[in-house]
Amino acid sequence: MVFLIPFLGGCQDNDETPVYQAEGYLIGHHPCVRDATVMTSKGEGKGYLVATIGANSDTLMLFGVPTDMFAITQEWHSFLPDERRDRFKMRFSYQKSQENIGSRYHCFGYFPGRILRYLDSEYIVLKAEKIH
Repeated sequence: MVFLIPFLGGCQDNDETPVYQAEGYLIGHHPCVRDATVMTSKGEGKGYLVATIGANSDTLMLFGVPTDMFAITQEWHSFLPDERRDRFKMRFSYQKSQENIGSRYHCFGYFPGRILRYLDSEYIVLKAEKIH
């Protein structure tokens, strides 16, 4: 019995969602959410498609970007034009979401099929800052 106490005391709850750090830039938005401010479990903010930069680059559907961080016109449809992307860089921490934020919004009209592959996995911003 004495032998089991240290073993049992060492068990931890591993249900915490990992937190990641990245730098990236906006490349688009969720076609259903568009410019809406959304509520996440970590606060409110905008939802954008973000391309991370660095050794393990990826594309993330990221919700909770501070509403006052970027001024983006809604002229673009799902994807930002390539020449404008470098104006929307940020450093951020994030984690995988289980909230299905995009499904809370109804889609009206057409959106490009090439964005569909990015909509299944959603991520929530914990902290973000604009970089130049």
